Amino acid sequence: MSKAGKPPVLAQVTPRYLAGGGDPRWVTAPLQQAFRWRAAHLPLSPVVRLTRRDHQTELLLTPNPDEHWWTLRQTGADNDGKSWTMRFGARTPAEIIAAATDALTTTPAAASGAVDPFQVLEHAGWQRSILGHQAHSPDGFVTVSRHPLGAVQIEVTAFDGPWASEPTARPAWRAYFSDHTPPHLVTAVLAGLASPEPLLRDEKEMAPFLRYSVGIACERVPAQQAEDALWARVDHLTAHRVGQRLPPQPPGRPLPRRTR
Repeated sequence: MSKAGKPPVLAQVTPRYLAGGGDPRWVTAPLQQAFRWRAAHLPLSPVVRLTRRDHQTELLLTPNPDEHWWTLRQTGADNDGKSWTMRFGARTPAEIIAAATDALTTTPAAASGAVDPFQVLEHAGWQRSILGHQAHSPDGFVTVSRHPLGAVQIEVTAFDGPWASEPTARPAWRAYFSDHTPPHLVTAVLAGLASPEPLLRDEKEMAPFLRYSVGIACERVPAQQAEDALWARVDHLTAHRVGQRLPPQPPGRPLPRRTR
């Protein structure tokens, strides 16, 4: 087979928090297909809006270079009346954002109990400050801070390139979780952040400065494997919510699935 005829392959990238945004369907496909969130119709707009059937929670994907791209928020119409917001920058890996949406749709908030979300970072070998309000990744690229009232902020940096005599860190992405964000959602994101598992990415689509700060395994993975994993994920979550009482699928075209 000629080089031009070879099937596309993906790189295995670590650490995962510097892998770049990836496929947004990793977040949006399960919400729409497995949990039947409604997709807003916004003609000629790059904005994606998915709303839970009770209209209490929504996910926004808004391509804006000056703001957070992803927003997951609760309006406060639930039993305790508290609203919350989670925001993620453009280069936040979709798999890390999906950790929050998975926890939201599959795990009751009461299950989080009084667990400290920072414990998952400590167990992964991250260094925690003396007062416990900050945690740093072993490579120094990530800082997770918790404010006195409960808000959490994530700042991820990367080296600016090999050509500098003294490489300096530049922002890669940021995330912010407001007060009252359910602890189990924060825990899920931090667990996804600290996971040692590589993420699959097309090297050509990664921001150049990210490629200088990551490790890439020699073995490549067929791109079709990532596509199959996406739909296996949707099928798994669909099976998981069997037994939950959900409203019927609204009229409209479903999200296209893969074709054989």
